[in-house]
Amino acid sequence: MSYRSTDDNDDALLTDARGIRAVIFDLDGTLVDTVPLHVLSWIETCKRLGLPAPAMDYVSTLMGLRALDIARRLCGEEVAERALEIKNEIYLSLLGNARAINGAPELLKFLKDRGFMVGVVTSSSRKVATRVLEVTGLNKYVDALIAGDDVNRGKPDPEPLLKILGLLGLGVDDVVVVGDSRYDVEMALNAGVRVVFFLGSYDDSRVISIRGLLDIIEYLDQFSN
Repeated sequence: MSYRSTDDNDDALLTDARGIRAVIFDLDGTLVDTVPLHVLSWIETCKRLGLPAPAMDYVSTLMGLRALDIARRLCGEEVAERALEIKNEIYLSLLGNARAINGAPELLKFLKDRGFMVGVVTSSSRKVATRVLEVTGLNKYVDALIAGDDVNRGKPDPEPLLKILGLLGLGVDDVVVVGDSRYDVEMALNAGVRVVFFLGSYDDSRVISIRGLLDIIEYLDQFSN
């Protein structure tokens, strides 16, 4: 197994997570390999608006924030809404290149076969997120979606997660969260979720770091017992 928790307390986390009924995923970078498409779309948006093109590395650090908030940071408050419209047009034109992250279809099928509900919380707009799920074929596994334009406060605020829990009729003790950015983790912890799977390294005892999505299966298999 390639998973680990940051302080080797996996057994305690597993005990803590008994009774899990749903898994809530981030979308971009977690289920779909679309972060580079988002970054390129934002850079092109700035160019079309006559603004200086931001560095790719800087735009990458903003991924996980609500799309409108990214537009404000890159383009300014006055043109943020127009910038987001342009960005979405560019991004949708690139979606022929969108692919599911390695292991995502297999993991989501496993979850549905075992009776877990699946939710997606994304900072992208609903139109964009819905299209991405359709293009990658993951939409058939998703029970509920909360997008950036469904909330007033995006990640790392807990509002998006609490809103999807309301849709699913669940509480924070009924779910685990899976993400690839610090904004995903902070949203989950701010909401009071007890276990978070993170595609990376994060220094918190409630976070289980994994190298790939399929590493989650052994944990979730125990949750369903």
